[in-house]
Amino acid sequence: MGRNPKIQFLASPWSPPAFMKTNEEMNHGGKLRQEYYQMWADMVARYVSAYQDEGIAVRRLTVQNEPAAVQTWDSCIFSGAEEAEFACRYLRPALDRARHSDVKINIWDHNKEKILERAAESFGVEGAREAVDGIAFHWYTGEHFDALAEVRRQYPDKELIFTEGCVEYSRLAADDQVRHAEMYAHDIIGDFNAGMNGFIDWNLILDQQGGPNHVVNYCDAPVMCDVDADTIDVKRSYYYIGHFSRFIRPGAKRILVSKYSPDIEATAFRNEDGGKVLVLLNRSDRDAGFVFSAEGKHSGQMLLGKHSIMTCCWES
Repeated sequence: MGRNPKIQFLASPWSPPAFMKTNEEMNHGGKLRQEYYQMWADMVARYVSAYQDEGIAVRRLTVQNEPAAVQTWDSCIFSGAEEAEFACRYLRPALDRARHSDVKINIWDHNKEKILERAAESFGVEGAREAVDGIAFHWYTGEHFDALAEVRRQYPDKELIFTEGCVEYSRLAADDQVRHAEMYAHDIIGDFNAGMNGFIDWNLILDQQGGPNHVVNYCDAPVMCDVDADTIDVKRSYYYIGHFSRFIRPGAKRILVSKYSPDIEATAFRNEDGGKVLVLLNRSDRDAGFVFSAEGKHSGQMLLGKHSIMTCCWES
């Protein structure tokens, strides 16, 4: 199997080494000691170089995964101002010295409900607007599409990247596959309509338990592999994600969608080749009929079944 040279990777540190931190361990939060900012930035730049040597292009970094969470697993606390200072004074220069000036830096990498306040704090630091390329976010505390849209309005030149989301067994039943798939599609549509640039699923493939996981925090995934039986279970969420990833191409521009029915959620894009894509989602318990109209042309009566998803593609 060959490699796809167009694939880009995002890397997200979860904790510096224990000796660099105030709590002297990689778990349970703690903070990066000021005297180790430079060393840690240099280590991250070396990480990018090592992957590049293996033919793997890391094109985006986040400063820290979930920098406001004290976890039982690898974690480290940064304030918004500290993230910006680290990015401006240490990480950006370290990447540039290592000839990685094309690597983009993202801040926050945490839940959407505080994304606006966090962006304001970080971009209030002198030089942050120049050093930081984007804002990363997760979905675990709700949709918060309005907050995301306001970040897009205030910072139109910054990327908005969804960098982590999964269906946790601690919150949701393992066998509710329709709900799991609809969680993905609903959040992708809402985030795109609020100005998101890209969406990354956290766990594309897991084993039959929803791991491996060193703190027993098991999750569902679009593809589950039973390593004992040597079988693969492709979940409904895999196909729902495909309604976006297979048709909305890199470089696509979002276009306006207006609709009558509250039962239908929708987002649409124009690809660079001129082709247009409309994704429709119906999470309701009833079928939804609709007429599709674009550029003065109308379809006949169409049907979006209850708890279903549809993608329409056309050219001007």
